[in-house]
Amino acid sequence: MEEDQRSIVGVQVSDSARGTLKTEFRENEIMSIEMWKPKKNYSIPIFHTRSGSFTVLTTLEECSSVFSAFVFLDTWNLVNLKKGERLETGSYGGRLYFQNSSIYTGVNLKSIGMWSDLVSKAKEAEKDNREILVSRIECSGRLDQGQFIKASDIFYIDTWEPKRNYHVPRFYTEEGCFTAGLTFQSCKEAFPHFFPAYNGSLVNIDWIDRIEERMYGDTLLFKDSEYKTGIARSKVKYLKSIIEQ
Repeated sequence: MEEDQRSIVGVQVSDSARGTLKTEFRENEIMSIEMWKPKKNYSIPIFHTRSGSFTVLTTLEECSSVFSAFVFLDTWNLVNLKKGERLETGSYGGRLYFQNSSIYTGVNLKSIGMWSDLVSKAKEAEKDNREILVSRIECSGRLDQGQFIKASDIFYIDTWEPKRNYHVPRFYTEEGCFTAGLTFQSCKEAFPHFFPAYNGSLVNIDWIDRIEERMYGDTLLFKDSEYKTGIARSKVKYLKSIIEQ
């Protein structure tokens, strides 16, 4: 898959949706990325695209909806059974170990009783080639730079608390543990080809129609779209030189 054709997992913002909410968007459809505060204590990226506005995964419930082939093996873990290698059981429940890894997750007795059916359905599910914006969680708890991982590489998902009262998804893979890309910095790192229009905003130059310069502030208008966003006056001259090349 070419990089700019990447299909990215996202949660469509309801006021931009008509009918069923979408769960993905194309990287080459992004017009701009900004930070958004949907509720107290949360400041997360919002992606304004040609097909609506999307944000990142922030709850386990959203993950369950987006990754419909994953299953809860306990109340706190959403598991990709395609990546499971072996199940160890006991009177308390069990542990599922994953391929090429020492990582495991818990399995409750109810799930063990349904094991054959769960595995059979997982095998029938198509491979998920979508990608997720994430940051690697280092051993110290610090976050590495923003990047993408494939949904098909996930072992399981739970939640963690990077700061007080801020519970967000955590993704376990063979390559390490990742959290959802929640910061503007992670977006800058994952989308290095986007232009910083102002502090807290990235724009896709390919979709810019023109720059509207006014005394009270300058605005970027996009091709065949009613969407518009601001640009810092100090960035206008440089952006013009890029567009006019």
